Amino acid sequence: MMFKKVTYGAKGNVYQGIEIFELAGSLYYELLKLERKKGELILIGALTFNSLKELALQIDQKKPLLLHIYTTKVLNKQLYGDMPKLPEHWVNQAFPNLNLEQFYYQILDDPKVGMVSITKKSAIDEHLSKLKEIGIVPSGISIGISGLSHCLSFLAHPIQGSNFIIDNKDSRQMELSQHHPGLVMEINIQGLQLPSTHLLVFSQILGHIQGSVPYSNLREVNTEMNNHFHNQRLYQKGLQWGLSIMLGILLVNFLLFSHYRTKTMASEEPKDPEQQARMAQKLQERIYTKENKIKALLGSSRTRTTYYMDRIGEGLPESILLDVLVYQPLTRPVQPDKTIRTAGNQISISGQTNDKVAFAKWTAQLESMEWVRNLEIERYEYSSNTVDNFSIKIQCDATGQTK
Repeated sequence: MMFKKVTYGAKGNVYQGIEIFELAGSLYYELLKLERKKGELILIGALTFNSLKELALQIDQKKPLLLHIYTTKVLNKQLYGDMPKLPEHWVNQAFPNLNLEQFYYQILDDPKVGMVSITKKSAIDEHLSKLKEIGIVPSGISIGISGLSHCLSFLAHPIQGSNFIIDNKDSRQMELSQHHPGLVMEINIQGLQLPSTHLLVFSQILGHIQGSVPYSNLREVNTEMNNHFHNQRLYQKGLQWGLSIMLGILLVNFLLFSHYRTKTMASEEPKDPEQQARMAQKLQERIYTKENKIKALLGSSRTRTTYYMDRIGEGLPESILLDVLVYQPLTRPVQPDKTIRTAGNQISISGQTNDKVAFAKWTAQLESMEWVRNLEIERYEYSSNTVDNFSIKIQCDATGQTK
């Protein structure tokens, strides 16, 4: 399936989506995986499960995961005639006298079919809680038939999904009907073949790629989920890069020391056995000292460093985005023939925030931790109308930590 004039940016190349739907009182879980190659969407897998544990084994936690829910607790109401202009008016017309504070809604606005999908917030929270228990955290959510808005123009009639059919009512209108599919159909969408049971979640993935946002009151929830996913990925990558840089510095230091030792041994030739023995002893002592330093750094990289990073990541608010997180940063640039120096038991953090209050609470929380000896805000400056830049220096106290 080819798409033109679509900006993919940093959305990645692999997309995952889950549809939870209900048939005859039983829940089913449809997993769809797509990959983008040279602007074309390719089907990786389309699987069906009736167990969340089996589903969890197939999820790649490093890739964005979209969730679509269409169970009996999601109601769809089709509207006919002249459509209201505001989304709230659509909902009030379809479901009068409804307290929208307790419901999520999503709207399908198409010339041939107008639809309002609605469900209680508690029903969505229940599904999210069950998914979280097995380690599945979505980066976006959609509900009901209204999720078809992204791909409706690519489909021929009748349109069959997991538990519904949309067919022509007349030349100007289409009509929704619920059904129990006797046979799963193959749908061809511009050359992409996929099962009809995966249609709704495919539409959601397509909207995610194209940056298309349907009318709904799920936007705040989706923004929070997406920010959580990106913050988690940033934290994981930052930890990996920090450890890699530290090991790289140690390797460079070791190579420089080995080169220096070789040159020293070649240029200084002792003339008597006693002088040779003393020199060998001094060299051995220096090597032993260096080895102990390297072992100490390597030993702390997987225990103390991981402990500090985990504690910082646990309380990180959604409004704060970290750019740099370095344990024991360099005190000066690496230079030939000079010792590499790092700031011992020190963490350097910099990033962005759009909430000064949350930032103040977060720094106060860090400062209260037992392993923090001192916390200093080195920089906090205005960047834009909504974002401020900051940098923090934390002096750690390793007392009581596992070595």
